[in-house]
Amino acid sequence: MESRYRQLLLALLLLGLAAFCHRKEAPPDPNPAGAPAALQDLYAIFNDEIKPEAVGNVYQSVGNRFQLEGKLYAAVLKALNAYDILQETTRLPEPDRERLLPKSHQEAGEAFAALEEALDWPRLRVEMGAQDFELDSLPQLDLYRDIPQPLLLSLHNPTSETRMLSLGSSGLRLEVDTLEVAPSATRHLLVRIDSPKTGDGAASLSLTSEGMSATWRLPFGVAESGLLEGRLVESEGGAPTIGRIRVTDAEGGYRPPLEADYGLVLRPRRDPARWSYASGNFRLRAPAGKIRISIRRGLEYLPIDEELDLEAGQTLRRTFALERWANMEREGWHSGDTHIHMLDPPSALFEMRAEDLRVGHVLVLEHMGKIYSAEHFRGELDPISDPRHLVYYNQEYRNQTLGHVSLLSLKKLVEPISTGGLAVPETTVYRYSYLRPSRKGFPRSGQDGWPDALVLDAMRETHRQGGLVNWAHLRPAQLEFPVDMVFGEIDTADILTHTRLPQTLKLWYHLLNCGFRLPATAGTDRIGPEEPVGHQRVYVKLDGPLTYPGWMEGLRQGRSFVTNGPMVSLSVDGRGPGETLTLDKRKVLRIQARARSLRPFERLEIVVNGKVAAGVPAQDEGRRAELSLDYPADQSLWIAARCMGGSPEETSIWTHPLFAHANPVYVDYAGRALAEPESGCYLLDFLKPLETWAREEAWFENQQRKDEALATIRKGMDFYRRLCKGGKPIVGGIP
Repeated sequence: MESRYRQLLLALLLLGLAAFCHRKEAPPDPNPAGAPAALQDLYAIFNDEIKPEAVGNVYQSVGNRFQLEGKLYAAVLKALNAYDILQETTRLPEPDRERLLPKSHQEAGEAFAALEEALDWPRLRVEMGAQDFELDSLPQLDLYRDIPQPLLLSLHNPTSETRMLSLGSSGLRLEVDTLEVAPSATRHLLVRIDSPKTGDGAASLSLTSEGMSATWRLPFGVAESGLLEGRLVESEGGAPTIGRIRVTDAEGGYRPPLEADYGLVLRPRRDPARWSYASGNFRLRAPAGKIRISIRRGLEYLPIDEELDLEAGQTLRRTFALERWANMEREGWHSGDTHIHMLDPPSALFEMRAEDLRVGHVLVLEHMGKIYSAEHFRGELDPISDPRHLVYYNQEYRNQTLGHVSLLSLKKLVEPISTGGLAVPETTVYRYSYLRPSRKGFPRSGQDGWPDALVLDAMRETHRQGGLVNWAHLRPAQLEFPVDMVFGEIDTADILTHTRLPQTLKLWYHLLNCGFRLPATAGTDRIGPEEPVGHQRVYVKLDGPLTYPGWMEGLRQGRSFVTNGPMVSLSVDGRGPGETLTLDKRKVLRIQARARSLRPFERLEIVVNGKVAAGVPAQDEGRRAELSLDYPADQSLWIAARCMGGSPEETSIWTHPLFAHANPVYVDYAGRALAEPESGCYLLDFLKPLETWAREEAWFENQQRKDEALATIRKGMDFYRRLCKGGKPIVGGIP
């Protein structure tokens, strides 16, 4: 009987835990802790401009209600995030709620004040007195035919009584016809004016409240607009193609296409600039006069920047031919992005085609208890792929302290998707960024129910499936990778995605100097529509046509280079990146490197065992460089080429200078492993914080798991300790 009781109790506990893990969060309070009505109104007006948690067709799901950009977009983004944090702060347990709520109120108020200051719409301000209404002043309304104009109507009630308003209009679109305004409060309403006809006109606005009424005539003038009908084609053959377009009028205002299924908002936090993808044909309307059109496509096409004359009332028809400055596919190089998120299969294929990207890995992601894109995982190439664009849904496994890894060519997802703090279902805000009301950043360790575990476990499971493990961000904040290299569980490492190049190159070069053969890869970690897929990418050399297995094997072997713009090549006695030259005696090697770039870079360099062996400045206005070097080899070496310096056209908070790096050619000299004691000492010191974290901070499932993790970490440290003392390394595993 007692046994049955225990079984029943255990079953109830498990059901409760399952319900907790799968619970649906209650919707946020629509009026968090008494937020002023003016803030609520502005939040409601602009909320659909930048929706949180955009997935699928990410651009459309973000909202884009008004197609804002520039300072106003940045102000709206900051205000919405501040309001979201205010909402979530009200749901925190005490004492966090009491501690954080005043600051959240202050920051939300300041953010919305900045939004109002940045708002460049015409404003209608009405003071609701005790006896009458007073309109501040009539704005100058200069409109354009068939281009709707938003206005902001602000109603202030300075009295001590709540006022109920009825609103009416002619020629205006109002979103409500009644409104309550509390004492000493301000309310905001969105108003729109359509302008189908040119010439002078007028709209009217009427307000009624408790026996008072007023009507105002709003005169306006409507100037003629023009229509641009564009067509994008390939310069070779004239076939319709996809491009990214941006059109601005004579005042610099963005003019969106009339139909835009996909697009980008670059640099959303600083100086947002909108681009829309056009497939073949596009149409847009703008004020008559000068307009400027810019067209981009991936890294290999020449930019188009033209100024056009748009005549009043006319349709301008233009064909734009996109021309390549490089054609890497013809040379056997096929581009890929190892790190994409949130896109559904149609969106992934479209955006890869739009950016001339051949292989795209869309990664299942878990963040704060939510899993994204798992519904698209198939364990094989997605059927939406075509012969020149390969889409594969894979997985990013994450532990905040230990590291993030891209698990590629998976047959099934590796469980859990994440471990430690990133797996804990806590409050998160997701408008282009990970934000938490506690403002403590991400948890460094797990907790009961969401334990930590070494990333090594997920790597081993991936290799059991025949998959490839790519370290997603080679940077100092992620601590485990030197241990995983010792056990032979990392195949490649991303040196561009959310990294700082000086730090990353130092880490990568030290690993290579320890005798590890670790090819560099590149991806974008593309989540929101704030950067194009493949804006930093890896090119893999294939001897035959593009296939997914062939491309992945080339990636594994390092027959590749990474870039955010320039194209770089390397040859060592006729060997290319990823290949090995075997020597049994001293030989002078002929090293040749070349780089070419659409945008100017500064230098081309040959790197041998982590040191610059030779370098030349770029020629031809910074767009080309060649370098040859005779290098005497009397030890095992790795030899690579890199070009760097200059600015890419499109930037974000993680943007590197213009950069490309060819993977190494390896020189095996008389069977002697490359082993630099200095690098062993550096990585031994690097691992000390990992040991401390595992011993003192981490939350393991039980003592046995903790002891196993510490033993694994110490074995890895022993490898580097032996190397630091000049001992012979054992690469690829520990006996």
